[in-house]
Parts: sequence; C-alpha cells; structure tokens
Amino acid sequence: MFKVPSFDVPIIATPDVCVIGGGAAGVSAAVAAARLGMDVLLVEKYGFCGGAAVAGLSGTICGLHSSGERPEQIVFGFAGEFHDALKAAGGLGEPVRFGRTLFVPQDSFVWKETADRLLSSAGAKTLYHTSFLDVFSDESGTAHTVLLHCLEGVVAVQPRCVVDASGDANVIHRMRGDTSLGKDGVVQTPTMIFRMGNVKMDQVLRLDLGELHAKVEAAHNTGRYNLPRHHVYMHPMPNGREVLCNMTRITRPDGSVPLGIRSDDMSFAEVEGRAQARSYATFLKENIAGFESAYLVETGTQVGIRQSRSIVGKAKLTNDHVLAAGKAPGAASFSAWPIEDHGSGALKIIFFENQTYDIPFEALIPIKSANVLVAGRCMSADHEALASARVTAQCFGMGYAVGAACGLMLNERVHAQNLNGVDVADWMRHHGLKMAHER
Repeated sequence: MFKVPSFDVPIIATPDVCVIGGGAAGVSAAVAAARLGMDVLLVEKYGFCGGAAVAGLSGTICGLHSSGERPEQIVFGFAGEFHDALKAAGGLGEPVRFGRTLFVPQDSFVWKETADRLLSSAGAKTLYHTSFLDVFSDESGTAHTVLLHCLEGVVAVQPRCVVDASGDANVIHRMRGDTSLGKDGVVQTPTMIFRMGNVKMDQVLRLDLGELHAKVEAAHNTGRYNLPRHHVYMHPMPNGREVLCNMTRITRPDGSVPLGIRSDDMSFAEVEGRAQARSYATFLKENIAGFESAYLVETGTQVGIRQSRSIVGKAKLTNDHVLAAGKAPGAASFSAWPIEDHGSGALKIIFFENQTYDIPFEALIPIKSANVLVAGRCMSADHEALASARVTAQCFGMGYAVGAACGLMLNERVHAQNLNGVDVADWMRHHGLKMAHER
C-alpha cells in the first residue's frame, strides 16, 4: 500500500515523468522524455523557463567551447540544438572571450520563447506558477506522489518517474535522501546581475578589464561605493545597446554566505543584491568611459544562486577527476569550462588547456532512489568540481541524458540503481537522441 497525504487533495495528473524545475536541466530532461513518446509534466515556479540563465539573468551560454589559444565549439547535442535555435531567432550575440575559453551572450526573452517552443513541439506539458511542496515515497525508494502548490491551491500528481531539476535537490531533500552542502557547509556566493542601457558601446568594448578591476577596488576603498567584488564581468547584450554586468558578491556583514535554501538568507540577498547593483551602476556612470549617460535597466528576477544542496550519488564528480581530465564511459556530458569558484574572498579560477573532463551519468543517480534522478547543479560533486560543471551547456547535457534514462527505466523496467551511463548512451543512440559530443 502507498502511503498518501493525510489530507485530501485532488490528483490532477498521472504522467510518466514529472520534472521539477524549468531551468536548462529541466527543459532538456522534459524534451528528451517527451521525444521518446512519454507523457511529461514540467513544473516551474515562475511563469517562464530559464532558471539561473533567465530568472537569475546570467545572460550567457557557458561551457560550449574548448579552452586554449583558439577556442571552438565542442559541446553539441541538445546544448547545440538550443544554441542554434536561439541564434536562428536572433537571440544570441557573438561569442565573448573568457580567459582561455568563450561564452555566448543570450537574450532572455528569446530563451523563454525557445524553451516554450521546444517543449510544446516535443509534446511536454508545462505547468507554470506552480511550486513543488513535497514528495511521498515507499520503503523501496519509489516516489509515487508529488505535492504541488498551484494557483488553484494544493494538488497532487502521481508520476512513474521524477526528475529533480530544482537546482537545490528539493525532491531528494524531502525524501530524506542524503545530500551535502558546499565545502564544509560553505557554498559559492550569490550574485545580483544587472543590465545597463544607453551605453556608448564603442568605448565600452575598448575597456581594459585589468584597469577596470583596479578602478573598482580603488573606488571601494574610498568608502563612497559598496563594491565588494573587484574581479567583475560585463559584456554586450545581443541587442548591441545594453551591457550585462556580473559584478556583485553577496555576503552577510560577518562574511558568511547566504544560502539559496533559506528564506531569511534569500530575503537578505535580494535586498543587498539590489543595493550593490545600484552602487556598481553609480560607479560605472561616474567613473568609466562610455557609461556617462547610462542607466540601470533591471536586475534579475531573483538573486543568482550558484550552489546549494548536492545529492550523494551512485558516483561523484571529484576534484581529482576534473583536474586530471578524467573520462567516464557513457558520460552525461563533458566540459572544458574552468573551475570558477566565487567565495567570500577572492575569486578563484583554474582554466584548462586543451583538455576536457567527463561528467559521469552515475553522478545523477541519488543513492537509494528507485525512480528519481537529478540533473543540473544539484548533481553529486565536490565543491570545486561543481564550480565548473554547473554551467548551462553541461546542464543541458545532463538533463537530456536523464530524460532519456527515464524512457529506459520505464520501457525496460530498470531500477534507478541499476542504470549506468553506457546503457543510457546506447538507449539514446538507438532512439535518435544526440549526446553532448554529437552534432
């Protein structure tokens, strides 16, 4: 007998797959599962998909390219498909150099449109303005009922498989599954990204970033501005008239890092993030050529969260594996993106040189779970390894592999603990789903 909630709620759906979270990982998981002919329900708390890329306004596709003197696109699969769809719709700018690699600026509205179109064309159903509340499972680790809060009230769905693409391992946490939190409980810092309009782009493109970093630090030291992060990023938006600014670093006055899984911390981070965004915008207007007549257009819908809970998985993406360019049979994805560790002190970046590492599919299988997989930044990983693997292109790859694995589990009656990357990769090839290395 299933243990069900002790109060009556309507069961609104019994899908094959329920995906919690509509970021890059959730969208790709839902599309892959739907393309296999499964009944898919994607649940998203906002009125649009995009996760950190859109709500957090990160504004880029990171992780598509190699690292070295002449970076080129090496990650394809669904990440490449989404990239090409954005480009065809006019939603991408030209690739921008980032140390030894590249990232690609994107338009948030076109990202939303592209996700809507791909989900709809695949046949996945999306339930916006709906939040995950709880999950009920039996002693075997089978999640059988997912409790949601939608605009009509509390409802339930009873899926055959669940994909936790929440970014925070919310499903696994509510199942009382094993999770970890950063490095000894300390996670990467949140950031509030913002856009500046009416900039003189020709002057901005000539800025020397080293000089900009020095000016930020000097201005902060005067006490006139609140500019705690000195290694800042900014790049043109695809419209050619605005600049996206990834500059803030949010910590509490005692130096502790707010957690994206606590309402009090998030409330502090939102307020502090907006205050810092205003301070950086004022600094740019008053001190940097090309920003004299600029204005702050907007911040992200929410503060950007880089890291919170990680699952304890069947396998783990370790620091040693990443640094040694480790390979894994049937990898969910692979990456040349640097270890980009945003801490409460100085930013730490380790770039790779003409090498990639694989993300083991088994790092997406929570231990003890029978029918729940994860995708995205809540994967099983060491702190520094996650600081590389958490970016957009790799989340697309992880999600697509997990969505395909749901088809394998349901059609071949495979227990989640018996899944492996080689079998999932073979299943994807047999059913025409491209892996991350396939054009």
